[in-house]
Amino acid sequence: MKISIVGATAYTSRELIRILARHPEAEIMHLGGRREGNPRISEVFTSLRGLCDLPVLGMHVDDVPEKPDVAFFTVPHGLAQQFVPEYLDAGVRCVDFSADYRLPDLGLYEAWYGKHEDPENVQRAVYGIPELFRRDVAGADLVANPGCYPTGVALVLAPLVQAKIVDCRDVIVDADSGVSGSGNKPTAGSMFCECNEDVRAYNVAGHRHEPEMEHVLVLAGGCEPNVTFVAHLVPMDRGILSTVHARLTRPVGDDELQGLLESFYADEPFVRVCPPGQQPRTKDVAFTNCCDVAVVARKGIRVVATAAIDNLMKGAASQAVQNMNCMFGLPETTGLLL
Repeated sequence: MKISIVGATAYTSRELIRILARHPEAEIMHLGGRREGNPRISEVFTSLRGLCDLPVLGMHVDDVPEKPDVAFFTVPHGLAQQFVPEYLDAGVRCVDFSADYRLPDLGLYEAWYGKHEDPENVQRAVYGIPELFRRDVAGADLVANPGCYPTGVALVLAPLVQAKIVDCRDVIVDADSGVSGSGNKPTAGSMFCECNEDVRAYNVAGHRHEPEMEHVLVLAGGCEPNVTFVAHLVPMDRGILSTVHARLTRPVGDDELQGLLESFYADEPFVRVCPPGQQPRTKDVAFTNCCDVAVVARKGIRVVATAAIDNLMKGAASQAVQNMNCMFGLPETTGLLL
């Protein structure tokens, strides 16, 4: 497969290039970005030296030397919608990392992200968590790669929602993320002296991943969710640990909850259910496409579910490659057993 990466100088792009450069069926033939002088990507990210030395060219489809089979868009929210239509019109299948095609409700999207310039393709997009929506992803021309926070939350909650043992109308999510989730554009809040030896909550009054969590729970379980989400920035490079609290609809024991998750993900290589008594850790999933999950009952009325992912991998780049594999009929593990 010939591949274009539009927005090649983001942290998630670095991970994507690292994966695709070793993928047996992939050939990166175009990197697009906004860097003066068309530097080689190995000059932007020196860790890619010898692995990928392509220059960073323009981002339009006319800047691509030859037609790719698939294009990945690792550009900020609001920018992908300026490029995706021309790639789709050229017959290129697309995987978008931004939020531009995740929310089918345009009013909801515009309340959080601003005006949408490509409403025609929003309904065409498929939300890309293969473990939950594999059949839809396989037939898609446009996949909306999920947000990092919603990915872990959706994977640990979906079995419980589908079994109707949690009340979706009262879901509380606390999640801790490493600093790379802020991207590589310097800000005062992401400077070392501000992040080191510090933990803080942010966007407590409302986080844009909250409506996305509610949307994916509707897709996964057909419920009417009400999610309260609070994110925390913690002093580590990468990783997300999500802790989800929800009310049970009936008394459920730990053994039943454990069996439910193990049965649901029995054939999924990238979702690992922790043994009883163990909890997910961000170190265990770093640099992998894995999501580790666990669930316990509390006081007979609530459930506490936890999920750990690498925000740059299962929360972005490696999940995008898993989506690509699914779209092109390859085993989903291809190039991802890292």
